[in-house]
Amino acid sequence: MRHLDTESLGMLIAIVDTGGFTAAAERVGRTQSAVSARIAQLEENLGVRLLERSRRGISLTETGERLVAHARRLLAFESEALADLKGGTPEGSVRIGMPDDYVDAYFTPTIARFAAAYPRVEISIRCDLSKNLEPEVDRGQIDVALLTRDLTRPTGELLKKEKLLWLAARGHRPERNDPLPLALFPTGCRVRPHIAAALDKAGLNWRVACTSSSQGGVHSAVETGLCITALPECAAPPEWRRLGAADGLPPLPDMEIGLFLAPAASPAARRLADTLRTAMAMPSAVMPSALAPGSVAAA
Repeated sequence: MRHLDTESLGMLIAIVDTGGFTAAAERVGRTQSAVSARIAQLEENLGVRLLERSRRGISLTETGERLVAHARRLLAFESEALADLKGGTPEGSVRIGMPDDYVDAYFTPTIARFAAAYPRVEISIRCDLSKNLEPEVDRGQIDVALLTRDLTRPTGELLKKEKLLWLAARGHRPERNDPLPLALFPTGCRVRPHIAAALDKAGLNWRVACTSSSQGGVHSAVETGLCITALPECAAPPEWRRLGAADGLPPLPDMEIGLFLAPAASPAARRLADTLRTAMAMPSAVMPSALAPGSVAAA
């Protein structure tokens, strides 16, 4: 097979994002049987199995995961190319929402590119916990959002998986304390339950030494040497120490960053979403600000 069918790739992504063939068919405007037939044809053409079906639902094979990663980049570039060829410059305003740690890691590298391409679009940004922002997207109060997905009920379009790291300030050893002191974001942070579950499963004593709704507050608590925290890799200050099994700490699950669009998103909002897709499909080395000092996660 010399070429990949982008329509079939779009159907595969829809299946992954929605969790099944029925919902995927509704998203792409085709029948369930048509979607199933296209995926079967794609698997036959590639000579590999992409999806596993079980009583628990549908999951990607290892090959399927690799193809979906490529497919998202291909479709993002295709969307950007089509938008450019159609001509015309969107106007108006776009409201975007995200946790404040994503501003430095992902939005800053994107906004300059978007503003240069669409100078007549005004962008306003609202930062809050992902749990609070997601319903605002559903209600149309926010046009586009870059959020931490709820791993218990994944929604939105998966853009990237991020490693979750244990971190402490250089020159301090708070991880040696018992109970283990933590700096966390408030209840409602989608990462917080996974941190607690990992520590409980490992049988470690721990306590919340600092709670802050802002990245600055968590950052200050860690910098003083009072406590440790757990952050996505994209938001980990490079000067902080990475902790792990050698320090007596358990592994943490990967977190997922998703793209959310309002039901009636404007052309300008869709262009911004395309720009985010393209930017986040790039290797992290192309986005140096993703490791900007001082960033922490308010997921």
